[in-house]
Amino acid sequence: MIHRRLLYGPLLLLLYQGAPIAARQDSLGRYRVTVGFGGGQWENEEFSCEGNLLSTTPVRYRSGGVQLDAWPDPHLRLTAFGGSTGETVGATIATDPQYSSSYVERYDGPFGGAQVAFEGQRFGIGIGVTTLSGVDGFTGAAPYVRIGNMDKPHLRMDVMTPNPALPSVGWGRVGVGFNNGHLRGTGGFLGLGFGPVDYNSKAALIGEIRLPIAPRLAGQVQGLVGPGENASQWSAGLGLRYDFGARE
Repeated sequence: MIHRRLLYGPLLLLLYQGAPIAARQDSLGRYRVTVGFGGGQWENEEFSCEGNLLSTTPVRYRSGGVQLDAWPDPHLRLTAFGGSTGETVGATIATDPQYSSSYVERYDGPFGGAQVAFEGQRFGIGIGVTTLSGVDGFTGAAPYVRIGNMDKPHLRMDVMTPNPALPSVGWGRVGVGFNNGHLRGTGGFLGLGFGPVDYNSKAALIGEIRLPIAPRLAGQVQGLVGPGENASQWSAGLGLRYDFGARE
C-alpha cells in the first residue's frame, strides 16, 4: 500500500504536464476590449498653385473611445470600434494678410468603423470601413496587410487603423510590428504614420507598445511626432486592453 501511494506523486505530475491547459496558458482570450484616449496636433497648410506656402494653422485634437476584437477562429479576426474627437483651431500664420483666415476642414464628432481580417500565422489581410464626422467628414476604406509571423517581427500596413483613440495613431501607417497575434507579452509597432491628407502630406514617426499588467490586462502607449512648416505635429495616447473568453 505504501509503495502504491508513492506512485501517486509522479503520476499526478505526468497528468499535469500532459494537460492541454498547461500548453496554452500563455495564449490570449478569444475576445479583447480596449478603451483608450489621446490627443495631439496636426498642422493645416495652404499652398499657392506655384507651391508657395500661404498659411499654416495648428489643429489641436483630443479623442477617446472603445474597441472590440473577436476571434471566432484563430485565423479570423472581427474588429469594431467607436469614439469621439474634439478639435480646436489655433491662430493662423500667413505670408499675406489676405490669407490670415485660413479655411480648416473639421473632423470633430463621433467616429467609428469595423474590419474583418484573415490572420494566418505568416500572412494577414483585411478590409474594413471607417466613418469620420465633422463638416468635411467622410467614410473610407480601412485595408490591412501583414507579411511575416504575427507573433514575431513582421511588416504591416494599415489605413484608417482601428483604434479607440483615432486619430492619435495617424490615419495611415506602414512599418514593423511584433507580437500582435495570440500570445501574451510585450508587443507593438514602429514605422511611419501619415496625418489627414487634407492638412499636409508629411510623414511622421509613429510608435506603439503594449505591456502586460496582469494575466488578462495590458496597458498600451502610442505616440507620433513629425515636422510642420511652423508648428510641430505630434500625438500621444494611452489605452487598457482586457482579454477574455478561453480558447478551446
